[in-house]
Amino acid sequence: MLVFDDYPVGAAALRIVNAHESLIDKDIRALGLYPGQDTILITLAHSGQQAQNALAETMQVDHSTVAKSVRRLVNSGLAETGKSEKDKRVTLVQLTPAGLKLAKQVEAICDAAERQSIEGLTAEEQAIFVKVADKICANLKAM
Repeated sequence: MLVFDDYPVGAAALRIVNAHESLIDKDIRALGLYPGQDTILITLAHSGQQAQNALAETMQVDHSTVAKSVRRLVNSGLAETGKSEKDKRVTLVQLTPAGLKLAKQVEAICDAAERQSIEGLTAEEQAIFVKVADKICANLKAM
């Protein structure tokens, strides 16, 4: 049986992720989006057109997961896809004007969640948290 007390760092990380996702997911779903589509919208709004493979790498998920989310965005009129002129095997994704508008709403939701998550933390505590989280991620990627 897994006892979270035996894994305090992992348990703490899961609590943060779950709380953050719970806060954002209810508002994202109210916009008619599925989990993960928010990340795609924000990424495309900031970076412009991207290859689906690059989106999968950015999100650290399987390509098929991104392909399904992109297909849903396209079917909703929020994104468009096309083949790369340089390599016809590469599918490029970009937001439509409706997708850009929705991305701004998603960013507002994420900004509010960020403000709530750091409430009561000093700038120094925030910096320390980010530094420690980065070290933990580096340790896990080294495995």
